[in-house]
Amino acid sequence: MGQIIEACEMLTNTTPEFPMGWYSVARSHELQVGEVKRVHAFDREMALYRTRSGVPVLQDAFCPHLGAHLGVEGRVVGESLRCPFHGWRYDTTGKCVEIPYCDEIPERARIRTWPTEEKNGEIYIWFHPENSAPRYEIPELNELDNSLWTPPRYAEFEVPAHIQDIAENSCDPEHFKYVHKQTDTPPSEVTVDEDGRTLHLRADNSNAQIPHKLHATMFQPGLAIVRTSYGPEAEMVVYNSAQPIDRHKTLLRWTLSVRKEIEDLAGDEVMNGIINGISQDYPIWANKVHKQKPVFCREDKTLVLFRKWVRQFYIEQAQTNV
Repeated sequence: MGQIIEACEMLTNTTPEFPMGWYSVARSHELQVGEVKRVHAFDREMALYRTRSGVPVLQDAFCPHLGAHLGVEGRVVGESLRCPFHGWRYDTTGKCVEIPYCDEIPERARIRTWPTEEKNGEIYIWFHPENSAPRYEIPELNELDNSLWTPPRYAEFEVPAHIQDIAENSCDPEHFKYVHKQTDTPPSEVTVDEDGRTLHLRADNSNAQIPHKLHATMFQPGLAIVRTSYGPEAEMVVYNSAQPIDRHKTLLRWTLSVRKEIEDLAGDEVMNGIINGISQDYPIWANKVHKQKPVFCREDKTLVLFRKWVRQFYIEQAQTNV
């Protein structure tokens, strides 16, 4: 009897859980004082609001009373969020502080509040599957407040891929030749800082149609700064932050800026080129599976290093899925 044919990998392959880290859930200008928004991230429904004092708060969505979604028709009252169903009111810690028709508040009347921080014109959530406190700070994008750089341009993409697969793309120089139609593979180097936390990719594209050098700094899957130099005072920066929607969809938020010296000459062109480039990756991401144990060849050194580096963002029990 011959060997039984196994099921298609599209059915049997599993994607990793969500890696720990800081993730964008909105841009700052999208959330006004007193505004409430519905957020879907990490396969969870959440409610995001800005208190009257201007503090962004992210909480689980469903009221413990009868399950109304606090992010849909919920209302900000001072420093709290009021349920649209029966008026129960929750403060920024998630504790119920008022039931309009009852003086006694049940002890269990509370909702989860997620650690948040506002920086770089974005609102971030700290995600850890075991609910541990933040382990590191969000990197600062210094170009945002630098008069030598153009005002930021924003772009968003919903990508049908796990956040790790998207990040892995940055450490795959060979794919630029086949997916992005570059004439050759640029000399590239991937290194990791001594403390193991931050990964760097440096690529020399001197032979490209528009010669340039690239330095990508990756702080975690879904949080990276890519700086490209076309010559003295001819530079571009792309800040990539992501919101994992679920294990198969990710919302990418890009912030782009160029030095003002090239703003009129080529600034729009290079930023548009970067934005349009993601359309070439899209068919690959939309139709691939996540390989838990890929078959690497000897020259896949950068990919192997990435796979080793990324393990630190998963709790020990999940590392078998990396």
